[in-house]
Amino acid sequence: MDELPQLILIEILSRLHDAADLSRCRVASKTLNHLSGDVHALTIICSSDRVLKTRSPGPYRITPFRAYWMTPFKSIVSSLIFRPKRLRSISIGFENTHVRINDDREVEADDLWLTSVDFVSEWLPIIGSGLSSLSISDFWNQSCRRESRVLRLISNSSEGRLLNTDEVGSKSSRTRRHDDEYLKKVNECFPSLRVLKLIRVEGIAEHTIHLLQLRICHWTGSNVPMSLTVHAPNLIELKLQCVQPISLVIKSPLLSVFDLSTEKSVHFIDIEEFCNLKTLKIHTHGFNDPMMMIPWGKAVESLVLDAPKWDETDLWELGSIERLIFTFPYLKSVVLGPTVCYELQCCFEAGGPSLCLTHGWDNLKKLWIQLVIENVGLTYSFFCFVLNLSPVVSDVEAVVHWKVADNFQHSFKAKCAKDYPRIKWSWSEWA
Repeated sequence: MDELPQLILIEILSRLHDAADLSRCRVASKTLNHLSGDVHALTIICSSDRVLKTRSPGPYRITPFRAYWMTPFKSIVSSLIFRPKRLRSISIGFENTHVRINDDREVEADDLWLTSVDFVSEWLPIIGSGLSSLSISDFWNQSCRRESRVLRLISNSSEGRLLNTDEVGSKSSRTRRHDDEYLKKVNECFPSLRVLKLIRVEGIAEHTIHLLQLRICHWTGSNVPMSLTVHAPNLIELKLQCVQPISLVIKSPLLSVFDLSTEKSVHFIDIEEFCNLKTLKIHTHGFNDPMMMIPWGKAVESLVLDAPKWDETDLWELGSIERLIFTFPYLKSVVLGPTVCYELQCCFEAGGPSLCLTHGWDNLKKLWIQLVIENVGLTYSFFCFVLNLSPVVSDVEAVVHWKVADNFQHSFKAKCAKDYPRIKWSWSEWA
């Protein structure tokens, strides 16, 4: 280890998952102890075991010579964070933010409330000017009823140079509350923000993300937003996971990756044409007519269509597979979930192969499809029709529900193996 170049050792130490491992390295080697002051990234994790021990009424360990008490986590953070001289990235959080302690006193306690302005102001103004990335995760019991008021402090301390801010004051718990002014503060405090990840953030019903330099935006694990407008002309990756967004407006012409997951269909969508969209993932109940009319652009190469739950009565209104080909003509990879596959198969049964189909997916190379087998002959004809849409498809995986009767499975697989021997088969379950 000592023979490795110092720059490589510093990079290894900077990539350690927990500062506790960094402390062990310092004890194990004089060289590592010396180089630990040059790490550029620091991750400080509070384990679930530590959280529980800090709530013990007495010392966590007693020997004949002394009693051992847990050092407060905030004290550990303060002691570790000043040692490195060139920190560019800090991540502070918990091994499990959902560890719950049934004690009413936790609501009033703040020893594990890490986005407290009093706590963050002890160290951020001193080191903030050199930071490019900051992540703070709160403890659920203490953060669930508190609003984050640390954004202005972070913005002032970083002097506008905190460009790659990951989950600032947001990655806390699934019931973390913020008022509707929260996103306004983000827009005002971080005009040069490039990465924004809102995880389990609630309390924001309708608002706008207006960040001209934003490149990546994730909003996941939340019941909100009910209405969201994204105005980010340089955005290239957008991931939204919510229950029932009523309105979705996206003004991001450079978007390359769009991942939308909802439990119910979106009522209103206003989207500019995505001329650069390469990857589109839709997990929702209903890819209805308004969504089919969206100018997704003709550049989409990877498509995933699925529903959160299998429901043969909740049709997507996709129409025929010809319409899907017309909407996404240049696909190279397609994933079709069981709900989508079932609807396309029903349309195929009703109308048969279209005679007016002049082209298929000529560039398609990878197909992953979850087949719903109720009639072996029908499903086989539909599957063959899909396979014949591309002359170059080479990677095909067919997934069959494991509860399908064995005789159906063997009969269907035998029919396909004769003409398409390279198909990969797997069995799964979808609810």
